[in-house]
Amino acid sequence: MAVYPHGTFTPLTAETAATLAAFLAAHADPDTRRMAAEPGYADRLVIRNTRTEDPVRDEFWHLDGRLRAVLTSARTRRHDGRGIVNLLIWCPADDAGALAACLDQALTREAGEPDNACDYRYNPLPGRTEPAGLLRARGFEQRPGRLRYHRAPAPLQPDEAPHAGRAEARGYATRLITAADADAPETGRLLDQVAHIHNRCFGARGNGAGMTGQVIRANLDAPGSGLIMTGRGPDLAGYILFTPAHDGLLGSECACLRRHWGSGAADLICREMITHAWTHGRQAITAFADAGNAASRRMLERAGLRVVDSFDQWVCPQAPVQP
Repeated sequence: MAVYPHGTFTPLTAETAATLAAFLAAHADPDTRRMAAEPGYADRLVIRNTRTEDPVRDEFWHLDGRLRAVLTSARTRRHDGRGIVNLLIWCPADDAGALAACLDQALTREAGEPDNACDYRYNPLPGRTEPAGLLRARGFEQRPGRLRYHRAPAPLQPDEAPHAGRAEARGYATRLITAADADAPETGRLLDQVAHIHNRCFGARGNGAGMTGQVIRANLDAPGSGLIMTGRGPDLAGYILFTPAHDGLLGSECACLRRHWGSGAADLICREMITHAWTHGRQAITAFADAGNAASRRMLERAGLRVVDSFDQWVCPQAPVQP
């Protein structure tokens, strides 16, 4: 296996968060660049790095005194107790050497951890040269990852979100929360409930269970963002959190508790999302789903979204192989 130079990892702090925001605004994918340039984004980075459960860790990687890449890692644990480590490398698109060297050093560190009985996932960014040889040598396999869905600007169509009426007949209703409403006395309790739904749904898939109401509140500060919730009375069933994307709105998270599956609640949320996007600027909608999450994929397709791109991930169901 190739020998890569070793740099220095330094963790993100409140004092260096603005540096990371600027780095992402220059080198990330279009949606992340846009979010990184928004006021308050550095503060949101600090929140996700300092939360007590399932924190997301951002680390600067310097080589010869120069910032070349940023490693983002997230540790979580599935309901079966198995740990999962997700890894992402941010770097300039033309610096394949930095990407490979940073990843090699990160995997070497993970292989030496005393508690490394985890599944490891490396999520490549579009437009980057994937270090396929390095990953295979470390025991990784390439597998289907995420699908990108898109819906062109249009009003709600008759065949879209067909089960929304079923939910309304059963007493479900929706509510929209934006930054203007986020500091109302009762909103904090609702945001904590949304965080609970997120942790139940995404934690079951090993995609992170450390969401808090504080993090959701911070996300609402981005102009044009919002949170659509549905439930029956005080029983909150599901939600979608959306933020502006470079070509419309990005439905960044959508979840519905299992006991509400089949109620039409998910379709009701999607119907409100479509209506909001159309009435607030005739906007397109983008969303992502795990390739193996059949329920989420069917929900998006019922709402008129279609697959426009796919992204593989690299998975290692063990500790990375030592070099």
